[in-house]
Amino acid sequence: QGSKQLLNNYPVYITSKQWDEAVNSSKKDGRRLLRYLIRFVFTTDELKYSCGLGKRKRSVQSGETGPERRPLDPVKVTCLREFIRMHCTSNPDWWMPSEEQINKVFSDAVGHARQGRAVGTFLHNGNSYYEGTDHAGSQDEVFNRGLQDGSGD
Repeated sequence: QGSKQLLNNYPVYITSKQWDEAVNSSKKDGRRLLRYLIRFVFTTDELKYSCGLGKRKRSVQSGETGPERRPLDPVKVTCLREFIRMHCTSNPDWWMPSEEQINKVFSDAVGHARQGRAVGTFLHNGNSYYEGTDHAGSQDEVFNRGLQDGSGD
């Protein structure tokens, strides 16, 4: 199968073909690499039915109906974080994303899986327009509300 284990101490594997695709398509950007790896390591359903990194706690009190969302598998998440850092450290020409940027990539992946879009479709020809501003919160609120009252298309 040619599986590549991302990090020695984590049971997380992708195929060599997936690795080649991820590296070749990432243009030396750690965030893009992470996007690909998330797509390879997590199934769409895992992303869709998760609460991302489980950082926002508010849904518990509001008594939302529907399946309880679990955080993404922390082993895989930690492995991907570590791997991206390690990869960018050992390849100095790669862009090393910050903690916030890494978190953003995860939450974007979850949002996109929920919208039924392939995780890879939102690469805006390399210029991600999220630089520096973190409006994930507000976007998410709107998005989640849309899901609740059925007004979303």
